[in-house]
Amino acid sequence: MTDLTSKKYGVISLGCDKNRVDSEKLLAVIKERGCTVCNDIEEAEVVVVNTCSFLNSARKEAIETIIDCASYRSGKLEKLVVTGCLPQKYIGEVFPALTEADVFLGINDYDKFFEALERSYDGERVNFVGCGNFSRAVDRVVTTPCHYAYLKIADGCNNYCTYCLIPKIRGRYISYPIEQLVDEASRLGDLAELILVAQDVTRYGEDLYGQRRICELIQRLSALENIGSIRLLYCYPDAIDDRLIEELRSNPKLIKYIDIPLQHSENRVLRLMNRKGSREGYLELIKKLRQNVPGIAIRSTFISGFPTETEEEWQEMCAFLKEAKLANCGFFAYSREPDTAAYRLKGQIAQSVKNKRVKKLYDVQAEISREYLESFIGKTIKVLCDGIDYDRGCFVGRAYFQAPDIDGKVYFNCADGVQGNYYEVTLTGCDSYDLFGYTKDYMDITED
Repeated sequence: MTDLTSKKYGVISLGCDKNRVDSEKLLAVIKERGCTVCNDIEEAEVVVVNTCSFLNSARKEAIETIIDCASYRSGKLEKLVVTGCLPQKYIGEVFPALTEADVFLGINDYDKFFEALERSYDGERVNFVGCGNFSRAVDRVVTTPCHYAYLKIADGCNNYCTYCLIPKIRGRYISYPIEQLVDEASRLGDLAELILVAQDVTRYGEDLYGQRRICELIQRLSALENIGSIRLLYCYPDAIDDRLIEELRSNPKLIKYIDIPLQHSENRVLRLMNRKGSREGYLELIKKLRQNVPGIAIRSTFISGFPTETEEEWQEMCAFLKEAKLANCGFFAYSREPDTAAYRLKGQIAQSVKNKRVKKLYDVQAEISREYLESFIGKTIKVLCDGIDYDRGCFVGRAYFQAPDIDGKVYFNCADGVQGNYYEVTLTGCDSYDLFGYTKDYMDITED
C-alpha cells in the first residue's frame, strides 16, 4: 500500500469564494491525515484542481488548468485529482475525455479523497463522484490573508433563474446549522473581517428551521470575540426584509455594505429570467436601505444581452444605473448554458452586441462610481490594511464600501502599516475604481 502521508499535496481552487471555502476544507482533510501541503506545483506529488462549471468560460478555464497541471508529470507530479462543480455536473463527459486526470470527486466527496487516491496508486482510474457524504467539517486551512476569511453559510439554490446552472450542479438550498457555523468561525483566528457567502445568504435557515434566521446567525457571530466585523455578500432583493435592514442599521459589527445581485432592471426581462422583482421594487428597496441605514454602500451585478433584450431595454438599464447610483457594479454578457431554460429561448443575441452593451454599462457605471468616490475626497476614513503594493510603492487596503476582489481599493502612504490593522486615511484623489490618500503619521514624517 502506498504511504500517502509521505506525499506532498497542492490544491488549485478555481471559481468563486464559495469554492475557495470548499478547497480550504479539503486542505484541512489532507493536513489532518498528517500530509504536507505545498504552494509550489513543481514540488507537489499530488495536485488537486477544484473546478467551477457555472459558465462555459469557467469550464474552459478548468479544462485548460487540468491540462496545464498534467504537464508537470515530467517532474514530481504523480497524481492529478479533479474535484468540484465540473465533475459533479459533467462526469459522463469529462471522465472519458480528460484522461490527464487520475481521480474525479464531486462536491460532497472529500471524505472519499484518500480512498480514491489509494485506488489510483493501485492502478485504477477512479470516478468517485456521488460516492461520498462529506459532513462539511468546520476545520479549514484558510487561504485568504490572515485578517479576513469567508464563511459559507449554505449551499445550493432554490431560485431557479432561467440562465443559471447552480441548482443543477449544487442542488437545492441547504443551510448549515448555526452551531456549526459559529464553531467554524470561532476557529478561524482573529479576523478583522468575516465575509458571509452563499448563493443567497438572505434565505439562510428557511430549509433547516422553517424560517429565515440570517439575523440570528449574524448576532451569534457578532458575539464572537475573534470576529471584528461581518460583511454580507449575495443578498437577493426579494428576501431583504425589515429585520435584516434593522440589523444593518444597529449592529456595530455588521459592515454597512450589501451586495444585491439585481441582474436586470426591466420587468419583462426579469420575468424571463425568473427573477422575483421589478424595476419599481428595486428602486424602492434601494431608497429604503439608504433611508434606514445612512451611508450604506450598495453594489450589484447585471446581465446584459439576455435573449430578446431589446435596444430600448438595454438603454433603460443604463438609465436605471444613473437613477440608482450604486457604489459599484459588475456586468456580464449573457452566457447561453445548455440545460438551462433560457438556452431554449428564441431571440438569442449576437456575442458582439452583448459585448458592446456590457462595455457601455461599465462606462456608465464608471462615471457613477467616480462620483461616489469623489464624495470622500478630503475626508478621513477608516481603512483596513491588506498589505503592500510593491509596484506602486505604498500600502493598499479597503474602506467599508470595498469587498475583497470585487470592489476597488485604497492606496495610501503610511509611516508603518501592518496587515490587518485599521488606519485613518485622509483621501486626496480617486479614479473610477480606487482611492488614494495618506495617514497623519506619514505626513508628520515628510514634513520633518
